[in-house]
Amino acid sequence: MLKQSIGIGMLFFAGHAYSAEIAVTTTEDIVKDDKECSLREAVDYLNIDEKSRPEAGYMGCGGKNALAIIVLEKNKVYKLEKKIELKASMNIKTLYDSAVTEDAVSGLNNAIIEMSGQDQIFHIDNNDNSSIRVSIKEITFQGCGKNVCAEKGGIIFNNENLTLESVKLKNGFANFGGAIYNVGLSSDVTIASSSIELRNVLVENNQAVDGGAIYTLAPSFKIYNSVFKGNTSTSGRAIVYTLNGIADTSKLTFPSRLNIIASSTFFKNNGFAVNVKNGIGLNNLSIIQNAGGVAFDVTNDHGYVANSVIVGNGTASSVKDCQIENASTDKSILFNNLVSQADCPVGASSNANTIVENPKLLAGDDEATCKNLFEDGAALFCPYATPEKAFLGYLRPRILLTYVDVFSSPILNKGQTKSSENKNFVYCEASDQRGTARLDNDIWCDRGAIEVTVPTSIGKLGQDIKPGQIAKFNILASLGDSDLLPKEQCNAEVGPNPAGTPWQDGCLRIKQRNTVSKGRTELNLDGDLAYTPNGNWHGADDFEIQVITSSTRFNQEVETKYINVAVTIFQEPDNTMESKTVETSGGSFGLYGLITLFGLLGLRRFK
Repeated sequence: MLKQSIGIGMLFFAGHAYSAEIAVTTTEDIVKDDKECSLREAVDYLNIDEKSRPEAGYMGCGGKNALAIIVLEKNKVYKLEKKIELKASMNIKTLYDSAVTEDAVSGLNNAIIEMSGQDQIFHIDNNDNSSIRVSIKEITFQGCGKNVCAEKGGIIFNNENLTLESVKLKNGFANFGGAIYNVGLSSDVTIASSSIELRNVLVENNQAVDGGAIYTLAPSFKIYNSVFKGNTSTSGRAIVYTLNGIADTSKLTFPSRLNIIASSTFFKNNGFAVNVKNGIGLNNLSIIQNAGGVAFDVTNDHGYVANSVIVGNGTASSVKDCQIENASTDKSILFNNLVSQADCPVGASSNANTIVENPKLLAGDDEATCKNLFEDGAALFCPYATPEKAFLGYLRPRILLTYVDVFSSPILNKGQTKSSENKNFVYCEASDQRGTARLDNDIWCDRGAIEVTVPTSIGKLGQDIKPGQIAKFNILASLGDSDLLPKEQCNAEVGPNPAGTPWQDGCLRIKQRNTVSKGRTELNLDGDLAYTPNGNWHGADDFEIQVITSSTRFNQEVETKYINVAVTIFQEPDNTMESKTVETSGGSFGLYGLITLFGLLGLRRFK
């Protein structure tokens, strides 16, 4: 069979000195002494002791001055028939052609490593006491999809120091650790530790008896800005499962961040989301609609859950947000969480936890378009959704019309960024799951993985049209984490429409900028804007739409309730004199991207 070579030559484009990196030039899983370099051959080359690596390279890979960096081509699928053993420090990543003008969003164009046989993909262990570091960035792992890919680690077995960034882990099956089995640190601290660190990682549709996503013998992990979705632990135990806690916590200071899961979402997993042992901390998590929430087994005040939303887990008849392994000995600390189980061990009132029984959770199906505030005025969250040009999805908190101020929400402004005198106090994370930074000079922050934001500025919107056409686009993506105010609320909010006509949704106002009005603008509660020209004029209508949202309505002055969005509609007839051999740009604007520069404007000032 001929090798399937790929256009890896593009990887050496435009001024970047990639020559020292090891470029994989075939998607086939082969070991053959030729000019092609497979992924297996590249790893085998780096597994050779650095001083012994042949200067001429190995099986078409590496050579003199080669770095311990393996590069794969974006969107290509590299199929493996059996696992690859990693025994040396190395980086494996997707490399992009620097000439491409598309927006580079980490994770959207990953190279794919797929197990076509029945095995795990990577086995990371150098079999001695010295530790190695393996970094994997922008790679999608597709497990074997069969029961069982491997006994320990359906996709990755790790006994070293492993970092994953902008990675997908899907369809791994194992008895322990559907996606990852991590040896970690033994409970008696006699074995050198291995560790895993996840940043911006999607762990989806993996399965194991214990640890549907991750199984670790003892705490040795840091997980940030990640999503665990649709994973299964057939035992019912945790999706991220730790067998033993840290035996000696005497050197830990509360709240310890040595082993932490933060700014992450657990959604629709079959099993408890996480089990908390001695030495584990959870902060700013959204744990929603799983078979179970958090299982606690902490004996020494060094296991905690803080600033999190843990609701709707279990079933309607049996809520399982919390489970205590031994109530007589458990010393878990819960600080400033929202839960929906009445007997969660929330502790003293000074720990500021909130219990909301039988909450309405999602404004729509599990993964669907979010209903507007008129269609559903009670649900706490929008359904799970992944925005365009985003790697990870999330559950957006909603600002309901029943809230008299932003502090009425059980989620918004319930956390703090400044320490209190409570010995159990835990700060909110510096940024949310999306990487949105919380303001250092703001005392308030939100529970859960998502910090609600309001845009400080909005890029111009618009469209090019021909005579007889209607310009149509949606503005919701430009409004941050807010919804448009229903027209039925406008009179109470700002009084009658000064234009003398009934209010439209969003309490819409139109302000002309550089031209007189040349058309009619209509806006509905779903954010759909339609502009109808009043004739076949040629040129631009340049105006500003002003709308009130579910968040800005809390401002006191009428003008501060409005968000202003510049709009330009450009209308021109077809150019019948245009040469058939020359393509034109099609107008001065085209369809503007709904570009929003988000900041944390206003919500913390709404008192």
